[in-house]
Amino acid sequence: MTTYSQAFIERRNAIRKLAANKALELPLLPSGFWFHSDVRDNFYYAIHLFAYCSDPGTCPELGETERQNALKLASGMISRVLSLQMQHPEHPMYGHWPLNLGSDPAAAKPSGLPVELMGCLIILFYNQYQDVLPLELKSELNIAIVHMYQSSVYRQQLEQIHHHEAKHTSLKLLLGHQFDDQELLGQGLRFAKQQLEHIRTFGFKEYGALPWHWHWIQSFTCVWQVVDDSAVRETVTAMLEHLWSLRADVYLKGAWVGAQSRQWPHDGPKDNNTLLDYIQFGDFPQPSVITRLEGAYLYTYQIPESIYKRGVERSGAEELKRKIRFAGANGQVQEEAHTYAYITPDYAAGGIWERREEFDNEQQRWDITLPLTDPAAQEGVNQAFFFHPGAKYKEGDDRHASNYGEVLLHQDTAIQLWAVPAEDTTAHPGLVGCLPKGDWTFAERSGCGKVGHIYIVFHLMNPFTAEERSDRFSIASPLVDGLNGVVMEAISAEEAARLGINNLAQFAAAAQTRQALFQPTIQESGTEAKGVSVRYTTRKRDELALTLGFSGPLAIVNGTPVRKDDYIIR
Repeated sequence: MTTYSQAFIERRNAIRKLAANKALELPLLPSGFWFHSDVRDNFYYAIHLFAYCSDPGTCPELGETERQNALKLASGMISRVLSLQMQHPEHPMYGHWPLNLGSDPAAAKPSGLPVELMGCLIILFYNQYQDVLPLELKSELNIAIVHMYQSSVYRQQLEQIHHHEAKHTSLKLLLGHQFDDQELLGQGLRFAKQQLEHIRTFGFKEYGALPWHWHWIQSFTCVWQVVDDSAVRETVTAMLEHLWSLRADVYLKGAWVGAQSRQWPHDGPKDNNTLLDYIQFGDFPQPSVITRLEGAYLYTYQIPESIYKRGVERSGAEELKRKIRFAGANGQVQEEAHTYAYITPDYAAGGIWERREEFDNEQQRWDITLPLTDPAAQEGVNQAFFFHPGAKYKEGDDRHASNYGEVLLHQDTAIQLWAVPAEDTTAHPGLVGCLPKGDWTFAERSGCGKVGHIYIVFHLMNPFTAEERSDRFSIASPLVDGLNGVVMEAISAEEAARLGINNLAQFAAAAQTRQALFQPTIQESGTEAKGVSVRYTTRKRDELALTLGFSGPLAIVNGTPVRKDDYIIR
């Protein structure tokens, strides 16, 4: 019988092999690098290839000559990356690496980003493999670490309590330990304690932000593995348990549930940044695609079994109501936000009540999420949602919503209304919808689908068109007089069967009896300002109403305005 820890080790080893084989398949560019778009990827794949081939017992399929050639390739790539570090103390970017290598890597200008996580991993890799490193590479790694230590790359104060500062704090702790600098180690410990207390007190502002949530976890995991100071170990252990607890709260078989403060293409509409989830939880198919490798295999930290069980053992529906108070290191709260998630073993629904303007406008407001074990998720996307495109939106990239619209989130139902003012002449002319692959039937203003193990119904205020693509159904619905709205509801096939619904036709017939009632409104003064409202009765007979009016939104559930007094900070 495989134990909890043995299964964790086996999954780590599987990802090491996956990454190493990908590295061996990568074509070398004339410069000698695999990647020019991001210098870090060269290092990440190289350290996994080295880790795989450094012990003959881990790669029996390779002959000894092949293994030695692979080690030479990995060592050479690591050395090539290290050579790009700015090592002139008088340079303002001393200690840094370039990010994008352009057409001439040797001439690429240093950036402040690569050293943050890659620097932590350089120290971790050096400490894990120093006994088997070629002497020249060992010396180069040591020199790179010395230059980081002597530079100012980590000499940042706490201001925003975000992922950049988490990595700078980790570098303080790692370098303080590496060079027995007790003052630096002490400062890093004070900062780590302050960051931990901050996210406990105010909530985690980078909710569901990938890869930034992972960067908190990865950088402090490097500290946990390298730094043997008992006080540091105690604080970092508490930090990792808190961060992984937050992950487990919104985990559903490889998927991230509910709102995300930032969402990259590998986060949606399909959860693809899954390596760390697979290693720790392992309750979905082993990934075959690597979107972000970073240090996946090198981390030996295993989450407590209680956190693991909370993530994987879902037997019924659960509501999560969380409050986040956005504050800097000074503790001054600038605003609050409230996230909501309704999680079942078969699907989840939820999002965030407040629209927030994030860097690059990448907030994911709400969606219905399928676990990665669902057949529909294996065919294509695993998230269903609608949004009104805004800044940075490009056709085919289902992200970057506008700052219009208000929501009502209630269990397995999400509602959003939009009223776009006529004076915004650059606004996108309609809504974009994304639906997972499945059996769908569409009417003029609604659609019903059997998607893997669940049914989904949506109702739109205005007509729409649907286009089937390789991995999703794409919906386009125009604004009419600046107005539109959507209601989306989900139910598991198992629960539907208990209601006598056993196929899509029966589900569609039942859904047609519960049409959403949209109503545009105009100010009594006769001005051009518009509002819109909707009423909807869920399958559970909850009466939902949302009004986007002239004095703000009003969300009502069963006759009572929605209040968020019971939302907790976590």
